[in-house]
Amino acid sequence: MPISKDKFQAIDEDGPSLPDLSPDTTQGTVYRFLVDHADQAFRQRELVDAIDVPKGSIGPTLKRLEQHGLVDHRDQFWAIADAEHAVASAGLHGAATADELDGGFSDEDIDTWMETAVDPIDSNLTDSDRSE
Repeated sequence: MPISKDKFQAIDEDGPSLPDLSPDTTQGTVYRFLVDHADQAFRQRELVDAIDVPKGSIGPTLKRLEQHGLVDHRDQFWAIADAEHAVASAGLHGAATADELDGGFSDEDIDTWMETAVDPIDSNLTDSDRSE
């Protein structure tokens, strides 16, 4: 998948970048599982069985997450790092509190907003800019 030139330029400037924790990645799947089960530690085989990730990718994935301080490793067991669990919990708590205060937004509300939202960049263009 291509990346932006800005992202390319930033590679190695500030040290290693954080791993992609998107839900559709192995790293994201492992990370979320460990956050959801923060009171437990797992062997690699148990993780493969529990979250259906490729057997050959679990070891390298856990090592990358460990290098970024997101997971801890002791003997044969892996768990979410205590500091990372605190950060993730705070973020989830903050989001839940915000939803409670403002009622949250349903998928329908978001879809309606997206249909009528104006891109600020487009709104700054003049008619002559648009015709180019």
